[in-house]
Amino acid sequence: MAQKAASKRSKGKTHGSGAKTVKPKLPTEFIVRPHEDIDDVKLMANIYVSPALIEISEWKVGEFIRISKGLASFDAVLSTWDEDKGSKYGLNVVLLSPYYLKLAGFLLGDRVGLSSVKEQPAYADNVVVDYLSESMEESDVSKQLCGIGLLYKGLTTANLKVVDITENVEGQLSKLSLNDKVAGGEEAKSALQPFLFHPTNTTVQSTAREKIEPLMPRFSYEDIGGLKKEISSLRKNIFLPLNCPGVFKEFGIQPPRGILLYGPSGTGKSLLLKTIAYESSKCHIIKINGPSIVSKYLGGTEETLRGFFKEAVKYSPAIILIDEIDSLVPSRSNDDTTEVDSRVVATLLTLLDGLEGPIVVIGATNRPGAIDSSLRRPGRFDQELEIGIPDADGRYDILVKQISRMQGRSVLTEDQIRTVANKTHGYVGADLVSLTREAVMRCIKSQFGVFNDADLADNAFDNVRLGYEELLDALKEVRPSAMREIVLEMPKVRWSDIGGQEVLKRKLKEMVQLPLTAADTFKRLGISAPKGLLLYGPPGCSKTMTAKALATESGLNFIAIKGPEIFNKYVGESEKKIREIFRKARMAAPSIIFIDEIDALATSRESADSGHVTKQVLNTLLNEIDGVEELKGVIIVGATNRPDAIDPALLRPGRLDRHVYVSPPDQEARRQIFDKNTSKFNLQDKDALLSKLVNMTDGFSGSECVLLCQEAGLNAIMSDNNCKNVSESNFIAAIGDISKNITPEMIHYYQDFAQKYRACSV
Repeated sequence: MAQKAASKRSKGKTHGSGAKTVKPKLPTEFIVRPHEDIDDVKLMANIYVSPALIEISEWKVGEFIRISKGLASFDAVLSTWDEDKGSKYGLNVVLLSPYYLKLAGFLLGDRVGLSSVKEQPAYADNVVVDYLSESMEESDVSKQLCGIGLLYKGLTTANLKVVDITENVEGQLSKLSLNDKVAGGEEAKSALQPFLFHPTNTTVQSTAREKIEPLMPRFSYEDIGGLKKEISSLRKNIFLPLNCPGVFKEFGIQPPRGILLYGPSGTGKSLLLKTIAYESSKCHIIKINGPSIVSKYLGGTEETLRGFFKEAVKYSPAIILIDEIDSLVPSRSNDDTTEVDSRVVATLLTLLDGLEGPIVVIGATNRPGAIDSSLRRPGRFDQELEIGIPDADGRYDILVKQISRMQGRSVLTEDQIRTVANKTHGYVGADLVSLTREAVMRCIKSQFGVFNDADLADNAFDNVRLGYEELLDALKEVRPSAMREIVLEMPKVRWSDIGGQEVLKRKLKEMVQLPLTAADTFKRLGISAPKGLLLYGPPGCSKTMTAKALATESGLNFIAIKGPEIFNKYVGESEKKIREIFRKARMAAPSIIFIDEIDALATSRESADSGHVTKQVLNTLLNEIDGVEELKGVIIVGATNRPDAIDPALLRPGRLDRHVYVSPPDQEARRQIFDKNTSKFNLQDKDALLSKLVNMTDGFSGSECVLLCQEAGLNAIMSDNNCKNVSESNFIAAIGDISKNITPEMIHYYQDFAQKYRACSV
């Protein structure tokens, strides 16, 4: 009993002040830092922790520790650092040798987990090495490997590189002591698997030089396509504050503290953040995902932020990477901003203003307008770098680098890649990666069809090659991500599907395609491409169908809007929808915005039917087309049969400045319409019948001609359910039931409008 009492007293031992000693808790995660004093490759596999950590844990020096980073794990030998480092590092810091950092792909500042591994590593059955020193004798290899003792695939010394390691698990028992256990078996092996070298039982084999694939994904600026200018600017803004802070002191100015990367989703902002981390190997990297650090407890988020910034100051030079920064520091001017959001914003502002030393903060967002405006000023986020949608050259660069990773499994030529790049208007980097992936899947599917076990042999896919046709087929499936929310799935209509209207087709081709094919000439002469055109004419004369054909044949991103659907009962929502449509169109430029029944959206402000909401929508539309923000690469196409109802401000030069009259079909056009719609009617003496129909339908619209063919076919079926052809009598009966809607007064009405705006008509 006395012993138990003494034990209890010992657990609650007090100091002279009377305060109880609190045993520190074992950290749940550890910060990776380099061990600067390690210069012996024999110690590369050691992980160094605080001696105090050994006291509070059940770990022992010399045993194996598993280091977990994400889904990967790595094994190392536990050791402790010297006591003099205790003032610099805490319990939550682990030191790794430069060899191990490079081998495992660790970054300074990485968060890892530690756990004990009781099993002994297996002995290597065979070690494959690559000689790096020509003077090295073969007999010296085993001696050097024996001196190292613990081997990893990818281990590189001054003289050799370990290319591969194989083991014979079944033969390990004869090499073990009574208390040893072999690692592996049913338990999953770690990514960085250690092996023991035995000079007698392990054979050594030399090989030609081979590339060692990194165990962890590596990122390099050279691997990023389409962002050469952005990367150059980014590297300058990072290099100077971190490596040359004294220059700024000499001039008496503060170095740039923050960089804001913004742009649409999928353009490469997060990839740039990862690349910055890997390219800045000598800097302490702190990665913050905005939503992940938001705490449910009062003051928890602010405390976490302060901890990150203290860590950056302690281990500077440092880079703080904040992804999705808009979720962390939303604008305080929004009505839905909470008190917690305001405190987090204020905390980050204070931390940025109080930064000392070589530290750079880099934020990334696809909603720059949602960030509090106080952050976007000099002294905080000094630089703002837009990561926009790539142009044709950028898309080509992305595709080339993506296809180069296929290790010769592509038969695409440079011209074919260039053609695909020119066709992918509005595609971001993520879309192009998805495009190549879809094309590869189509290649595999076309060769194998339905998969079975026999198809999945090791060499089953050796003959699969990515070709041009598969890439074009994938284009039909993969659409630009920026357009998915607003693009309508429209039927594919070709110019050949529209009977006649040859002049109209030619003018539309010139308006849309000429600014693209002759862009350099436009720029050289200082000529602006037409911004918009108005299709007007009687109902049923293929205005909407022409717009569908324009979308299909041009290959541009196409946004279709129905005028009446824009209006919303809530104040400001209609104008917001207009702004959002134009924003998406700018992002996916070159693009076409087609507004059907535009007279409902842009009613003249002098009209009695024009209400307050209509006027506000019209004003928003006018500003978007020709306002302060320039509209580049976007063509507006409107269609109406009431052109006089449209506000004159929309019809002036610089807006919808091209007016195209879509007239009723002439004789040749009507003949083409009848020919296309009676191709399966099995007509007798077809040419004579078509000529008669053309003469009988003078003044008919295109839709009325199509309706005539449909009614004639219906009459034939009603007279005989099993009929195999349509006769002339069926057409005669049908034409009597169709009323002609286009009157001479209507034609005069459109002629008067054309006369009024003759300067703009084409």
